[in-house]
Amino acid sequence: MTSPLDSYTASMDDLCFSDEAKTRMVEALKDAEKNARPGTAAEVLTMPARRPKRHTRRWARVAAGLALALVLGGGGTVAVAAGVLPNPADVLSDVFGGAPAQTELLNDVGRPVGATATSNGVTVTAEAVVGDRSNYAVAYSIEFDDPSVLEELEFHEGGKLTYVGDAFLRVDGAMSGGGFARLYDADPTDNTLQLVEVMGVQTWNDAGVVGRTARFTMSKLEIFTDEGEIETLVAGDWNFKFEMNYVDTTVDLPAGQSTTWQGSDVTIDAVSVSSLGVTVDYTIDRQIGDLGPSGQMSDEALAEQAAVLGLPVIVTFADGTTFDATDANGSAVKRDGGTSVVTKARTYDRIVAAGDIVSVTVGDVEIPVSAA
Repeated sequence: MTSPLDSYTASMDDLCFSDEAKTRMVEALKDAEKNARPGTAAEVLTMPARRPKRHTRRWARVAAGLALALVLGGGGTVAVAAGVLPNPADVLSDVFGGAPAQTELLNDVGRPVGATATSNGVTVTAEAVVGDRSNYAVAYSIEFDDPSVLEELEFHEGGKLTYVGDAFLRVDGAMSGGGFARLYDADPTDNTLQLVEVMGVQTWNDAGVVGRTARFTMSKLEIFTDEGEIETLVAGDWNFKFEMNYVDTTVDLPAGQSTTWQGSDVTIDAVSVSSLGVTVDYTIDRQIGDLGPSGQMSDEALAEQAAVLGLPVIVTFADGTTFDATDANGSAVKRDGGTSVVTKARTYDRIVAAGDIVSVTVGDVEIPVSAA
């Protein structure tokens, strides 16, 4: 099986690259994906030092970004809590401000068309989106009219920056979720930074995010310096919206198994995996009581929460490595009879090929992907 990144092989045929450049970019992406590991910098295709026209290089940076964002450090965590129904202001925006930008498919990858905004000499563009039913990764380019803004920056290994800024993407119908963002410079010879946001969200009735409207907003781009200070690279007003259109890579695994967690009976209701992450639903014979004020939970309250949400979830890959998804974005809904229905979603620390996922272990129950 292939991962979403392999789709770039065919997608390149529709773009303005030479045959040699297409081959080099595809091979570089495959190498980056194959060798990607947390905390290491993968190799990026290097281009000549001169500055050719921007459109001939954008997709090379975008493709590399989707491969590299999950292995570069220096990111910021992101949390979201949004209403189930669209914000009334969003509805009015769609009526009077026009429909969201359409997103065309290049094989498994969505490419928003015209999802861009310019403010104070900086242009932010949504370049690509990949994902599954409840996890997604969006790659943005941030182009500076004045390249001198980037010349004084001190980059970390792999061209990354410690991102702090408030760039935020909200998907209509997302109830809650969390993830991270990576800001880095894939090509120091140009005037563009790359931002990749990876999120796992929960939607009403598990309807998923494909086909929904995504709304991007940013008022400033900030980084955290080595001196421990927050530096604002640029402030402005960037807003645009686009369709979440991509090929859903979700694979649903067999469910219905029983296990226990901290003395409580558990029924595994649903398990799904994809190239980006894992989602697990289960019912547990326990409920969470009053946890106290947010951010001020006692040790007892934390233990009570873990007794419901802390069911271990481990993903095993073909190379023998594992990913611990126990500490996932989770929610618990109380049901009659003292039970709770729990949903946990977590993105991996890299993009993988669906065929490289061997199994998911929930509690003490191992579920092989081959059984799907």
